[in-house]
Amino acid sequence: QVVQPLSDMGFMWKTGKILLRVGVVAGAIKISLDNDIWSLRTEKGSDLYEKLKKYIVPGTIVYREKLPSVGDVGAEVGGRWNNGVNAVFSAVENAPSSLNTVANGLINNKN
Repeated sequence: QVVQPLSDMGFMWKTGKILLRVGVVAGAIKISLDNDIWSLRTEKGSDLYEKLKKYIVPGTIVYREKLPSVGDVGAEVGGRWNNGVNAVFSAVENAPSSLNTVANGLINNKN
């Protein structure tokens, strides 16, 4: 009977994912304990909430005025699509003359 080594890639991948999940949970618990979130003292939680509102929340808000409208997005996508279609058709249209130019250059070089 052949024993597979523990360093198999599937084993390492699964172990890594489990360790990452445990690390994230442990980190969240450590931060919450350090900040005394689980405390029954309301003044500590109130101070933490004020800090959160003052420093963290304003950086995470995306104001609706900054987002493009549906019409703007549609016009941008439509413009890019039309430019791509025009480029393909102009390349196809110019292909015979370009091919003729290359072929004539090759024929003239052989003579």
